[in-house]
Amino acid sequence: MIDATADGKSFRSIGLGLKKHNIPVLPPTRDYSVEIAGRDGEIDFGSTYGPRVINLECVIMADDATLDYHRRVAQVAALFNSKKGDIVLTFEDLPGRRYIGRYAGTMDIEKIIFDGELTIPFKMGEHPFPESAENLKEIVITNSPQTVSVTSSGDEKASPLIVLTNQGTNVIRKFRIANEYLIE
Repeated sequence: MIDATADGKSFRSIGLGLKKHNIPVLPPTRDYSVEIAGRDGEIDFGSTYGPRVINLECVIMADDATLDYHRRVAQVAALFNSKKGDIVLTFEDLPGRRYIGRYAGTMDIEKIIFDGELTIPFKMGEHPFPESAENLKEIVITNSPQTVSVTSSGDEKASPLIVLTNQGTNVIRKFRIANEYLIE
């Protein structure tokens, strides 16, 4: 079994065993194109990514077929309650990655004596790519004006998060940040 967490709560702590997670290589695309009458082919306006759905194949492990089983089912329902909004999933076999989304779909349980098998659909809607901690060298600017290039080793374009901290007693005046993108 793979250990995983949902909003920091371990699956194992509620008797939920993760047999496997089916994570698509990429989210599905939405293609934007128009066919014009009397013209061959179509005009392509590009595409965007849609939401990515991860299916979590799990087993609920209970100590008895009645009270403990139903308590564990209730804990799974509370953990994945979509009314809570987005939750963060992490998997022990994919360290450093965070999958942000919510339960979306149906969660049918096949009860087998003490245990139950179920598949939990987890939809990454607004952010269909996992997040990860980036290891960037921190640069301290001591002379001004100075240009600093920040390179991300991620595989998806993202805007950098720039945090400015004034550690002196002087007020900083005429400060300017230019966020420029390299166009390929």
